[in-house]
Amino acid sequence: MLATKLKTHLAVIPGGLTCQLQPLDVSVNKPLKGFMREECAKWIEAPTHHVTPAGRVKRPSISNVCKWVKNSWQQVKSETIVKSLKKCGISNALDRSEDDILYEESDISSENNHEDDFSGSDDDFLGFCDE
Repeated sequence: MLATKLKTHLAVIPGGLTCQLQPLDVSVNKPLKGFMREECAKWIEAPTHHVTPAGRVKRPSISNVCKWVKNSWQQVKSETIVKSLKKCGISNALDRSEDDILYEESDISSENNHEDDFSGSDDDFLGFCDE
């Protein structure tokens, strides 16, 4: 089996527990999405857009979106990622000195200052036009 060859242990995460056991879900996705929204907002506010004959803004290029992802990822603090791994019981100290982190109630995503940025819904966004 490939996992054995790669010295990897596979684990099945039961339904309903991903919010507790997957580090990205626990603390990283929220600030990352917030930074992405900031990048998109800067692009939308820029005066140099191509528009369709109907006056709608054309969607951003793949190159632009890749830059947004790169810039957004660079803004996520490495401490947030480390704490997120520990919060999920991954990379805790082998001497069990960090086991109490599993039971802390704090939301470590607030360290990236995006805890309350999402009052709107993605459903509100109508998207970009291809034409």
